[in-house]
Amino acid sequence: MKRVCLLIIAIAHFSGLLARSETYPSVKTVEYKLKNGLHVIIYQDKTSPIVNVGVMYHVGSKNERADRTGFAHLFEHLLFNGTKNIPEGELEYYLREAGGYSNANTSADRTYYYTILPSNQLNLGLWIESERMLHPVMSERVIAREKEVVKEESRQRYDLTPLGRVPEKMQALDHENYSYRWPVIGSMDHLDAASTDDFKEFFSKYYVPNNACLVLTGDVDIAEAKKYIKAYFDRIPKGKPVIQPPYIAGRSVNRIVRDSVRGIKDPHIVISYRAVPETHKDAVVLDFINSHLTFTGENPLSNISKERAGILKVSSSKELYEMAGNMWFRSSFKDSLNYESVVESIDSVLNNLANKGLDQKRLSQLKHSYESGYTDMFYDMGFLADMLAISYLQWGTTQRVNNLIPSVKAITNEDIKRVSRRYFVSGERNILLIYPKK
Repeated sequence: MKRVCLLIIAIAHFSGLLARSETYPSVKTVEYKLKNGLHVIIYQDKTSPIVNVGVMYHVGSKNERADRTGFAHLFEHLLFNGTKNIPEGELEYYLREAGGYSNANTSADRTYYYTILPSNQLNLGLWIESERMLHPVMSERVIAREKEVVKEESRQRYDLTPLGRVPEKMQALDHENYSYRWPVIGSMDHLDAASTDDFKEFFSKYYVPNNACLVLTGDVDIAEAKKYIKAYFDRIPKGKPVIQPPYIAGRSVNRIVRDSVRGIKDPHIVISYRAVPETHKDAVVLDFINSHLTFTGENPLSNISKERAGILKVSSSKELYEMAGNMWFRSSFKDSLNYESVVESIDSVLNNLANKGLDQKRLSQLKHSYESGYTDMFYDMGFLADMLAISYLQWGTTQRVNNLIPSVKAITNEDIKRVSRRYFVSGERNILLIYPKK
């Protein structure tokens, strides 16, 4: 779900001079709000002459109407087309000439646009993002064209793979009373049925400065940046307050749903345990457990298919959102087996975690991997900007970034056992079974 302009400058590796605590790297940001509510985050790193200019909006597919899904994702594409002051197709030209590129991504909870440029082109990045916010072009012709782009993306990503629609079937089961039940890409029928006024109304409600944050990371002159931020963004009108929809749970869990699709040889199972939102204190432990279950090389889930004939590859994933969360386990299995055999095998792994946790060697191995990965983040200005914006919009503070490594290093074996006992409960799960359609 990304739109990429031509990359002119090669950015092999970002590096930065970080303010350091005794043990872990950390960032010190400059933060303030404009009068229209736009929150500004600046992190200065003068090591490389590169700057990341990003704007994250607190809007995703969960903010859509049930009969008008796919709007947030469509806007991810639409806002690259042009504005009142950037002729259609010229945005890529401006960036190419400046030696930079732009990209975007959409999730259920947020939409992020960013531009990476040589630091002497900071003003260009600020101007482009202010233009996206203030002067987008939303003509019927442009919207119609982007609808076709999204339809093709939907076909390529989901319809050409027999199991491509399985995740949205599981989402619908997990969150039947809430807007997490539909996929981020949305319904093509809904996009076709929507009017230009529908899109304009959605934009005017959510793509406003008081529902966004502007984040600059890299080689930034802070005083100069503040001056141009004021010039480009302060004039944008404040929107009405945006209230995120409160979570409404579905029916009681512990359901088994059967479905069928063409194009598969073997039955497929998805087991979903009700978990927590990504802002919950236990989310970091669930993430850690998921890493243990999926870590490259030997892991308990990969051993299932080796030890139990007829069970194919088993995988897990954390499906944690701002308002709710689940842990998924997926596997295909031979039709000579009943699905209960797969469930029992996965239960055995999860029960072992609940009773014994991890040995010290495995605990240390995973913590070292996390520490290495998170440390790299501090030297990648693009990724760091993304994390700072997410931290502010969903956790309410950018300082969460500085607590990522300590929070993982603090995980104990008792935490592993406690969280496993709490969330991997048979009465707190749904099962989706997909069989070959004859």
